[in-house]
Amino acid sequence: MAMRQQNPRGMRTRRRTTPKTPRPQPVAHSRPPINEMMPDELRAWIGYTRTALQKKIARERAYLDRRAARGTYTPTDEAYEADQRLETDLLAMLDEFEQLASRMQA
Repeated sequence: MAMRQQNPRGMRTRRRTTPKTPRPQPVAHSRPPINEMMPDELRAWIGYTRTALQKKIARERAYLDRRAARGTYTPTDEAYEADQRLETDLLAMLDEFEQLASRMQA
């Protein structure tokens, strides 16, 4: 009969594995095509999207600031910094789009 190998401390060990189930991802707010939205739907979508984008910007900024405080800067950080500029531009575009939608309704 073969003996099981023991670890250096003399105790048997058994590797435990937990099933890796994917964590649920937030579902993107689905919407109809913009040209099919009623004005109130469009304004609501703009508001929802603006809020989500502002939260994303804040999350990324906090991440970048924590890394900078540790003196860490990699090409990924550089890409996130570029993303911040793009996201800020998208926020401005949403504001302009909301103003345009308001004028179209009037």
